[in-house]
Amino acid sequence: MGPVHTITELIPQDVLHRFLRRQMRCKVLLVAVSGAHAHGYPHSSSPLELKGLHVEPTERLVGINPPPRAYNWVGEFETRRIDFSSLELGPAIDHLIRGDGSILERILAPRQLIGGEDLKRLQKAARTVICRRFHAHYRNFSKGVLRDYDEGEKRSVSHLLGAYRTGLSGVHLFRKGEVVLELMPLAKEYGFVQIEELVRLNREVANAVVDEGNIWINRLVRLQALLEESYEFSELAADPADPRLLESYLLDMRRRFFDAMTVQES
Repeated sequence: MGPVHTITELIPQDVLHRFLRRQMRCKVLLVAVSGAHAHGYPHSSSPLELKGLHVEPTERLVGINPPPRAYNWVGEFETRRIDFSSLELGPAIDHLIRGDGSILERILAPRQLIGGEDLKRLQKAARTVICRRFHAHYRNFSKGVLRDYDEGEKRSVSHLLGAYRTGLSGVHLFRKGEVVLELMPLAKEYGFVQIEELVRLNREVANAVVDEGNIWINRLVRLQALLEESYEFSELAADPADPRLLESYLLDMRRRFFDAMTVQES
């Protein structure tokens, strides 16, 4: 099994800050490591996937020409392959309350490249809305993978590992109320430890694929059953208990960053 690089080896802080200054002209709240590097199965050619949240100046949001809700950039920056996206705080909080697990994972990801009190406050508020409403997000991902395969989509190992990681993160969320994003600890806890063979293959072979009868495609049905069982017997509330902490956070950020002159560089 190949070496697993640390994030600081992949993108030092000074490189990250230069990248963000070039891409963003607003307050960046967080930049979370996502994708294969966060989930524990990167190949040497895997791009560094970064998921951000940012705050646009309030005057831009209420003006005639509002800014885009999201920024996306894929390419090479100072010899590093980066896949970056950032969502504005308002839409992100709306998606979070509606049960978007990708936003929950972005906020609570353990590998955060930008820290500070604003991030800590947001993470505290996000934990208050963990509930069973996130079920659809986790259920639909693995079902979508199987649908793609039925429609003739290439059966890539990385895509398959993503289905297991997402499904098992959902299982753990409904059972423990915690966000865990690394695949192998989840696989060991919930009886899928042999998936390490796919992890090894993904690390050693770029763009690896499996055939139609691969056992791990068939076992997705078992994963879906485990997810449904975890959801059905979860002790989490059906809906967010009280989203007011998130609303207070959003309003505070809107007041603090009303105009472009108040926006802080990352």
